[in-house]
Amino acid sequence: MGGVMTTSPLLLLGGTDPVGRFILDRTSRRRAVTVIGRSKPHRDDVAWHRADLALGAVAFPEGRAQQAIATLPIWLLDAHLPALTRMGVDRLIAFSSTSVEAKRESRSAKARAVVAALSGGEAAVMEAAHKAGIRTTILRPALIYGAGEDANVSAAARFIERFGFFPLAWNAQGLRQPVHADDLAAAALAALESPAAVGMTYALPGGETLAYRAMIARIFETLGRPPRFVRIPGLAAISDLASRMARDQAFDAGPAARDLGYAPRRFLSGGRSDLGL
Repeated sequence: MGGVMTTSPLLLLGGTDPVGRFILDRTSRRRAVTVIGRSKPHRDDVAWHRADLALGAVAFPEGRAQQAIATLPIWLLDAHLPALTRMGVDRLIAFSSTSVEAKRESRSAKARAVVAALSGGEAAVMEAAHKAGIRTTILRPALIYGAGEDANVSAAARFIERFGFFPLAWNAQGLRQPVHADDLAAAALAALESPAAVGMTYALPGGETLAYRAMIARIFETLGRPPRFVRIPGLAAISDLASRMARDQAFDAGPAARDLGYAPRRFLSGGRSDLGL
């Protein structure tokens, strides 16, 4: 397997979500890895400490680890900083989301609550990590796909497979940058080894910027179906999802490219396997 070659143990908080699984796939079997989370990882050669990280501070395993990657929701992470400090962690990569910016003006109370949780989590992690002397980087992915589990690209694919069409608001030209979970895994591992990334927050968009309609059309094409859209007048007035179809959600990958060598792939370049089908 590819990935960063180092003898330093790696601690992975979460680890069984799509990004975490790709991190494990990219990590050499010669490197000691401990996964802390509720579900057993897919690799039998890594140590697994079962714990529900959503419950707040929990007991961590004995042992030492200098580097850690957290794929759990960032608003859950600051509770675990003392345990990371006790294990000797001095380098941490945490995942947030570009939703911090993209959904800030959403009409949906639920979406605004997510933004508040993300932004509060980022601030709490950076503050706690600074006090603990843990060098931290925050990564903000755009719309994630690549393992068939996401609620956007893969959900759209399942809808198309079942019904043969996709509903759109009249204006569905908002920009999107879907990013493969494996590209995020590569960025996290690169960030561990990048001195320039310490203390930084990076947007991680995908390798293409597409209008929402074009993104869905690519899904049709990948499924081997002609694009068939059903436009529903007034949909945007009653649905926050529909109104977001017209809203740009595009971010600059330049800083991540500069500091992490970030070079994400084109959308659905892996074909049906990128949809988990």
